[in-house]
Parts: sequence; structure tokens; C-alpha cells
Amino acid sequence: MGRKTPKKGKQKGGMSMDGLDAELSDLFKTLPPIKRAELTKVVEKLFHASSNFSGEPTTPVKQWEEFKEISSLVERVREIEAGHSMCRNLPDRKSAIKPFTAWLKDLGAVIKKVEIGAFGDQGLGLRVTEDVAEGEEVLRIPQRAMMSVETAKTSSIGSLVERDPLLKTMPNVVLAVHLLIERNSPSSMWEPYINVLPHTYSTVLYFTPIQLEGLKGSPALEDALKQYKFVARQYAYFYRLFANTLLKDYLTFDDYRWAVSTVMTRQNLVPAKDGSEAACNALIPFWDMANHDQGQVSTDYDPEAGMSLCYAQRKFTAGEQFTIFYGVRANCDFLIHNGFVFPDNQEDCLTLRLGVAKTDAHALLRHAILEKIGVVSQKFYLRRTAEPMDGKLVAFLRVLQMDEEQLNEWQQSTEVEKLLDLQNRLGVDGKVMQYMITRAALLLRAYPTTLELDQQIIKESKDEVERLICQLRLCEKRILVNCVAYCEQMLKTINQ
Repeated sequence: MGRKTPKKGKQKGGMSMDGLDAELSDLFKTLPPIKRAELTKVVEKLFHASSNFSGEPTTPVKQWEEFKEISSLVERVREIEAGHSMCRNLPDRKSAIKPFTAWLKDLGAVIKKVEIGAFGDQGLGLRVTEDVAEGEEVLRIPQRAMMSVETAKTSSIGSLVERDPLLKTMPNVVLAVHLLIERNSPSSMWEPYINVLPHTYSTVLYFTPIQLEGLKGSPALEDALKQYKFVARQYAYFYRLFANTLLKDYLTFDDYRWAVSTVMTRQNLVPAKDGSEAACNALIPFWDMANHDQGQVSTDYDPEAGMSLCYAQRKFTAGEQFTIFYGVRANCDFLIHNGFVFPDNQEDCLTLRLGVAKTDAHALLRHAILEKIGVVSQKFYLRRTAEPMDGKLVAFLRVLQMDEEQLNEWQQSTEVEKLLDLQNRLGVDGKVMQYMITRAALLLRAYPTTLELDQQIIKESKDEVERLICQLRLCEKRILVNCVAYCEQMLKTINQ
């Protein structure tokens, strides 16, 4: 009849051994060996697909095909890793505010007339508690509260930072790895700060392929695909690097993109502690809670006190959101690196890639003139201002439209710098304006949506990412429409 299995007795005052095993299994969900082996194979494919050993893709079609391959591998990685991250779960952000603020003040921070508050779709930010005058100091954050490349070098990964070829050259990556390790360190001094950080982000690293397709036609798409590829390669690189260490159980793609996104959206440069003139990438607690608004830079550093200072960029009244100016940056840059679009961005511009065709019979002569006036890049910018074209763009287009006789005259001219002067009218300016009208029309047709449809999506869509992408398209299209209007007006003036 066979031997009976003896009954297991209940443990007094606690759970059974089976229950304890189940509890531990939930707490420590390391990958089983079979899954680990499968993951390693997929990561190897990802590393090779994202490393471009056979050369970078040079056309939009090839860049998209490359992205689809990398994205499919990343999704397979995420499927295998799902439920097996040992990374510490972050608490509710709002419940972490009070202990975070107390921790920061204990370290010597001075916080005046502002507090952390919730601001709808913007998430957490700083709320003004009393009226603040323009130029008034509101924050003093000590350097010892900051997580930086310098603190990484004195941490458990210090020797790795000094010898690893990737970490030696990429301080932002050092900061991301440092953050990820500190998040999981039970003795981390930054635990109160990490607890108040966002759990997820709206950077392009979180976009789906369908969402990224909405960027087709925008210069942002190429930048987004590159960013995704670089981070995928970094993840694969560190997976291989940490393969034989305990760190492998704390490194999933989702955890790494969280760390990278945290650094991208919050890092700033502060002076190095060693007194050198070098700047150091750092996360500045509390200061990094301030959201962006148009204005002026209002952050400074006190080297004697070792404090980062923040002043009011304008007058603020109690109850308002306290904001800072993130600097002169295009909306494309804000979306890629910060995960937002600022519709009222007065510094916004659209990137244009223009060059002299290799088949152009006068290519050498055109390049020679352009080099004389310092126009050596193939990247130009259309601004949202009344005069959307700057001197370098106008000069390039003028040289591009010249015939052989005109090129020879300017090659010998001692006043070649006049090509950069928008007020100095030339005979080719009519062709220049017509070229830009045609070019802008082509660029507008390259977007997957019309201006009217974008305006409708902004009003009706509840999807945050779709609204962000749509807002960027709207901003870029308005720059192009403004450029066409400007060029048409200039043509009328020229033809009078």
C-alpha cells in the first residue's frame, strides 16, 4: 500500500514552514537558472543589435528598422524579467514628503516660503506658502545632500568607475548606476530622497513603437531612436558586466530605464568638491522638484558654504507654483530628456539638416566659401520668432543658390562676412525664400497628421504620451507655418 506521509505539525505562534517559503519566494524573486540562461541569450542579441558593429543606419527607414529589432528584443527581455526584480519598491511619494524634508533640513538645507505640493498632470512641484519677491532666496541645498559622480567614486562602485571604459567617459551613466545601487542599499543615506522620486516617467524610454510613430516627420524621432538604442546598449553592457555578481538580480531593463530617466530629468552641474574648475553631474534634492517656466536662470552656487542656491526668477504670490527656468532649450530637447513639452517656449526652434549634394559640380567652391564664414555644420535651426532664419542658415542658403559666376565673385571678396547679414540684400535672396517655402511645405507634409487634427487630439485625448507627441508636432508645425509666412512676405518685398 505504500508508506504514508506523516502529517506536518503546526508551528506555534507563527506561520508554517510552507508559508515561510512562500513568503520568502515573494520577497526574493530571483530568476530561475533556465530563465537566466534564456535572458542571457536575448541580452547578447540585444548588445549586438544596438552596437552597430557593421555601421550606423543612415536613412530614416533603416533607423526605424533597427529600432524595431532592438525594441522587440527589449520587450522579450522585459517579459523574461517580469516579476523577478529584486529592486526595492518605492513608497507612495506623498507619504515620503515629510520625512524627506526633515532629512534634508537635518543636513543643513534652508527652505524658505516653499513646500512640496501636487500639481495635476505635472505631478509634484513646489508651492509658494508666502509671497516671494523677485530675486529673493528660497533654497540653500548643501552639497553633502547631493548624490553626484563624486559620491559615486567614494561608494561601493568607486573602483569600477575608475577602471570601466564606459563609466570613465559618461558621468550621467555613472550617476544612473550609482542611483540604482543606492535605491537598493539598506544603509543608503539618500533613502528619504529616493523615496520621493517618481516611480515612472514620460521620457521616450517609456514610449511604445506605436507612440514613437507619432513622431514621424519630426527631427525628434531620430533623437528618440538614438536615445532608446543607447540605453538598450548600456543595459546590455551592464548585464554582461554584472553577470557574476549579486548586482545582476537588481538590474532589469525597467529598473535601469527608471534610473536613467531620473538622472536625465533631474541632473544639474555643480562645482567639484576638490576645488578644481571641473563641473560635476549631481542630483540636487528638493531643488529638482521645481518645474519649468519661461524666465531667467535663477540658480547659483556658494563655494564657501558648499551650497546650491535658488532665487525667485520673478515675483510669486502665496498658493502659486514656484518654478525655475531650465535654460534655453527646444521643445524637442525637453521631450527627449525631460518628458514634457512647453507650448509657450519662446526659445523653441526646429532643427533642419541641410547639406551640399556630393553630385553638385560646384560643391568644393561652395564649401570653401562656407568655411570662410564659419558655416561648417549641416545642422541649422528655424526659430519661432518673427525672423525665423538666423545668419548662418541664410548664408548657407545663399551660397547654395549661387551660380558659378557668383560663387567666384564671393570667393575672391574681402567682405564675405556680409553673407551672414540678413539686412544686406543679395540677388539670390528671392531664390532663397522660394527654396525655404518649398522646403517647409515638404516638411509639413512629412508629419502623419494635419494641424487641425493635432488641435483636435489635444482637446480630446486622455493619453498623456499621445498629448505630448501631439503638442510637439503642433509647436514644430507652427514654426514651419511661420517660416512660410515670413518667406512669402520677404518675396513680396524683394519683387516690389
